[in-house]
Amino acid sequence: MKILVVCQHYWPEPFRVTEICEDLVARGHEVTAVVGLPNYPSGIVPKEYRRFRRRRETIRGVQVRRCFEIGRRNTKLGLAVNYCSYMLSACHRVLWLRRDYDAVYAYSTSPVLMSLPAALLRCFSRKKLLLYVLDIWPACLAAMNVYEGSALYAFMKRVSRWVYARADRLVYSSKRFQSYLKEVHGLVVPDGDYLPQFADSLFDDLPPKPASDGWNLVFAGNIGKVQSVETLLRAASLLRDEPIRWHILGDGSNYEACIALAADLGLSDAVTFYGRRPLTDMPGFYAMADAMLVSMRNDISVNDTLPGKVQSYMAAGKPILGSIAGETPYVVEQAGCGLCAPPEDAEAFAAVVRAFLRRDDQAQMGENARRYYREHFTKQAHMDRLEAMLTELCEARP
Repeated sequence: MKILVVCQHYWPEPFRVTEICEDLVARGHEVTAVVGLPNYPSGIVPKEYRRFRRRRETIRGVQVRRCFEIGRRNTKLGLAVNYCSYMLSACHRVLWLRRDYDAVYAYSTSPVLMSLPAALLRCFSRKKLLLYVLDIWPACLAAMNVYEGSALYAFMKRVSRWVYARADRLVYSSKRFQSYLKEVHGLVVPDGDYLPQFADSLFDDLPPKPASDGWNLVFAGNIGKVQSVETLLRAASLLRDEPIRWHILGDGSNYEACIALAADLGLSDAVTFYGRRPLTDMPGFYAMADAMLVSMRNDISVNDTLPGKVQSYMAAGKPILGSIAGETPYVVEQAGCGLCAPPEDAEAFAAVVRAFLRRDDQAQMGENARRYYREHFTKQAHMDRLEAMLTELCEARP
């Protein structure tokens, strides 16, 4: 097959769409990816991508076509400019591409605007569109403090419905998305189109766990307002009497604020911030962990989503401690691999951590996590199903 992929993000940005494209190439397909300029999460476009350089390149067999994009800024206006710059540039790019591909695959994180070019192309071509929903819209606007009843929410609801309705196959990464799409957008998607994200294969084999005279709890991922890392820090303050080291890996819009909060709480001896580290460094940090941490704000946009880090935590065979609601505690409970507290409740999360430290089934939790990963979240299973879905779309094309 010849597959056109549309997504704002791509390598060197840390999104799984890069792995997906490269795996499709390894399976014998031709892949062209229409993407933006790398600048996530810093907002800074590397020098080698400025002044119209490296707009066309081949990366591990994938034909990458980069569209103009203004780097993101940590303000509502700055983010809107970033999103719209890619959307407009990509709309122009896809309409002028040679249409010798067999199907279009849109990898849809936030915002839904990044998939609008693929939906527009569907209107002007007979090529089938598979849209993979990782963040549900307009519910995600709640994370930006834009709520129902506002003009912007109403507008984005119409845009979201229009984009989703253009898809020939609307594939969703969280089971909770199925009811949302029906209730909010009137779109009925079958059970068979549920396709969870896969875990990074990097975590299949970890190095030996280093010796430690205390407990090591590790958070790895983006540190933005949505992730509510502040809840973990306030819980750390409540757990000063426990021999715990808190390891915070990642970067994002709220990184400096979290460092300042940790200093205000006097946590310099208990909490270590590492910033953004290469993916190849992660197995070492995962190996030291007695448990992995996940936290999110309390709103529908994140409650219905299963963060990608959860699959990686499970692949590493680590217990999961969460300050989160919705899909994640459901999966953790089904797997029997950890404990969760309500989101944004530091006292409740501190109680969960204390309970975990005193349990005698921590090793079993890790084994349960690994088993659940093998049954549900492997890359092989994900790619087999995705390839089959794309093949079915191509065969159904008139």
